[in-house]
Amino acid sequence: MSVAQEMGQFVKRTIFFLLALQIISAVAIACSICTSLSPTLCDEMTAAELAIIARYEQTPEVDPGVDDPDAYKSTFQIDEVLKGTIDLHEEGVARVLFFPGKTARAGDHYLMHGNRIESDEGGELVIRWLTPIAVTDEAMHYLRRMWEIPENDVSRLQFATPYLNSPDPMLRRDAFDEFGKAPYELLEELGPELDKNNLIKKIESPDTSSNLKKLYFTLLTICGTKSELPFIVSQIEKEKSSASESLPALIACYVSLAGEAGLPFIEETYLSKEGADYERRAGAAITALRFHGQEASVIERDKIVEVFHHMLKRPTLGARILSDLARWEDWSVVDRVAEIFVEAKGDALWVREPAARYLLACLNNDAVQQIGKLEKIDELAIRNARRFTFPPTMSSSTPAASPQTGVQGQASVLRDSQSAVSTGGPEEKPNREESAEASISRSGWQYLVWLAVASIFVVLLGWTLLKRRKQSI
Repeated sequence: MSVAQEMGQFVKRTIFFLLALQIISAVAIACSICTSLSPTLCDEMTAAELAIIARYEQTPEVDPGVDDPDAYKSTFQIDEVLKGTIDLHEEGVARVLFFPGKTARAGDHYLMHGNRIESDEGGELVIRWLTPIAVTDEAMHYLRRMWEIPENDVSRLQFATPYLNSPDPMLRRDAFDEFGKAPYELLEELGPELDKNNLIKKIESPDTSSNLKKLYFTLLTICGTKSELPFIVSQIEKEKSSASESLPALIACYVSLAGEAGLPFIEETYLSKEGADYERRAGAAITALRFHGQEASVIERDKIVEVFHHMLKRPTLGARILSDLARWEDWSVVDRVAEIFVEAKGDALWVREPAARYLLACLNNDAVQQIGKLEKIDELAIRNARRFTFPPTMSSSTPAASPQTGVQGQASVLRDSQSAVSTGGPEEKPNREESAEASISRSGWQYLVWLAVASIFVVLLGWTLLKRRKQSI
């Protein structure tokens, strides 16, 4: 194979890897409290060129000392092509490195993904199959149907609902992930079909996992009424001794049902107490209130902003909501944020960077003057803040951003990320000139991920070329 051909093959593989990484990172961005959220089976099929259902036939027994990888490949008979084009008369068999477990039997069905790449001899395209995934008859039925339903169709969730309690762990996880990536507005379309009594029963069941409880609290937000408040309060009482992972969704559900009148209770219960144990509970409350300030219409955003202002009395707590105030273009606390920067010391020095990012996003005269003063106090914090400023804000006349992916969200009961907020339609112009720093619309970790990917690409490309050159000498 020539250097050019090898480079072409390497680039194709890398492009596939980047596509898969993009799907995974998109899910990661959407995720906040649904930490187990992962790409769905359909996401993985989308990332691959080919997807098939195949029957396991055999794994060859190879004599010791054989170094040909092809000699170890297991044979699978292709029964069904889910994605892509395969001539079953010519390529009716798939061969892949596969080490069957004790329960594997000839005739078992597997889901397999593959991509066409150039053969080692060059020129001819061959299929490189990935690790097979065992599937039952029920899983095959589920997969076929989910692959047919459009992404933003409520029937996708309707079909997935029964599988939330499937005995097959793969289907339970995938059905939950389908809800996890669905926009909140799509979840709302399920409202007429939701049975709040059934949801309460599932929440109370000791067999219900934390992830499913998050989902059920979210769905109860959609179909519940004030008559469910006593039940929600009882759940909050249970959480006082040990806060579970479903707490943000529980708090968001309470606020949705209680409305503005429930805010004092949330402040008193979660945001007014100090101590390491209360920091986690405060974070859950912030996540829940962020949803109501960003996505929902139950409470006016100004009321959420007032609660967030109260948090600024405790800098380590207030620093966690400065991104939200910047996103909502609330610049009324510039002086207080500057004070937080100046007063930070010891273990709380970290609050200086979010404080500086808030001031950099503001860009009014007061904020610009404050930045000049603060830079003399801690130049490094200002420099770091400039590297990763908050996302461009949206005009105060712009409605709340459209729901992003996720159960996590109640659209965002499950969002705790610093992801960019929509600024409206394509014809809407920014309300200020963006500096180089302010134009950053992705959170810092995303840039680091893609920088790492680019670095790996360069290293592997160099290694491939060096290897080829040594072989040609």
